[in-house]
Amino acid sequence: MLTIDPTKKRKLDENGVSVVVPEPDPITGLTPQDVRKLIERFTTDQLLGILQDAAAPHLDVLNAVRSIIDQDLTKRKLFIRGLGWETTTDGRRTLFSAYGDLEEAVVILDKTTGKSKGYGFVKFNSYDFHFSKYIRE
Repeated sequence: MLTIDPTKKRKLDENGVSVVVPEPDPITGLTPQDVRKLIERFTTDQLLGILQDAAAPHLDVLNAVRSIIDQDLTKRKLFIRGLGWETTTDGRRTLFSAYGDLEEAVVILDKTTGKSKGYGFVKFNSYDFHFSKYIRE
């Protein structure tokens, strides 16, 4: 999809190029490009403040934020250290499933002894902000 200034649309139409000109929002009268021009010079802190205030009361904004963060594996995968030698994958899965739906829970085992090496990984299906407060426990 190509979005362009409406004044240049006629020339492109004459050349057979398909052009989509977004309709202004019925309430604000602004197109997404108009809004982008308004906010493009904002600082990161200003944008974060606006987004933070908009995400809590507006489910569509919150869902857009979640869909982006869920794509980032580093936000969903935890390295767990300090596990006991008797720790099992099932034990880790049971413990961490209390904090959210798990995609994967793995305890790394020694190949010769079959015992835990003392660390593992837990990967959640989605980033759930509720579990982040428990990580430091």
